[in-house]
Amino acid sequence: MAQTDNGKKDRMQLSLTRERAKAQTIENLITAGVLLQGEAARYEKVLDSYDNTQLTRVMIASHMLREETGEIYRPDERKYRPDPRD
Repeated sequence: MAQTDNGKKDRMQLSLTRERAKAQTIENLITAGVLLQGEAARYEKVLDSYDNTQLTRVMIASHMLREETGEIYRPDERKYRPDPRD
């Protein structure tokens, strides 16, 4: 369920193909520095062996990794503050 601007809760639909999910996962992992570009073809074969649920979970995890490396800008992110002990 997703809440709209008027406060009403509506269902949200997501349309995602396996090919797009695999491509996005690989792109996220390369951007996060977890997967080398040269390993993309091999990893795509690994993703082929996953069922839809596993593939979706891996795609979400890859997105989270990409976020953590700072590639995805989150405006509400707390500003970095150096540790005063350093």
